[in-house]
Amino acid sequence: MKLVYRVTPRQRLIIAEHALKQMQAFAQYHWWNREAGGVLMGRHLLDSHDIVVDEVSTPQDTDRRSRYNFFRSRKHEQVARNRWLQEHNTSAYLGLWHTHPESDPLPSDVDRNDWKQAIASDTFEGDRMFFPIVGTHCIRVWTLSRRGAFRELKLEDKNARKENA
Repeated sequence: MKLVYRVTPRQRLIIAEHALKQMQAFAQYHWWNREAGGVLMGRHLLDSHDIVVDEVSTPQDTDRRSRYNFFRSRKHEQVARNRWLQEHNTSAYLGLWHTHPESDPLPSDVDRNDWKQAIASDTFEGDRMFFPIVGTHCIRVWTLSRRGAFRELKLEDKNARKENA
């Protein structure tokens, strides 16, 4: 299964099954599960304007993780750069993902500030980055553009929301 979100009338964000499973493996179903996260890696499709998330980095031993906090270490940058080199400069850095211990996740002020910092200081292709939050019953995705436009993306298939966590 994959998830498809509408970005613009002509563009979709597609989270491939492999990447989806990588993120869902860290969902915080139990009180002892700690927040987890990483970076999104994938492709800008030339023939359709769509963006595909093929893979994500998963928690690294240098991350700081607790029940309600996650600090992404620099190792995620190394993972993304190595993937870019392995894929002959075709694997793009697309954004950041993390988990929340709630069924229907919402971004915190810390999340929004982290995303603004990523837009301002990270090197990435395109006009925007993507920010999935994995909850216990669904995955919600936000986007932030270089111009500062912030909004939540909607799933293409309304029934997929019930199946995506």
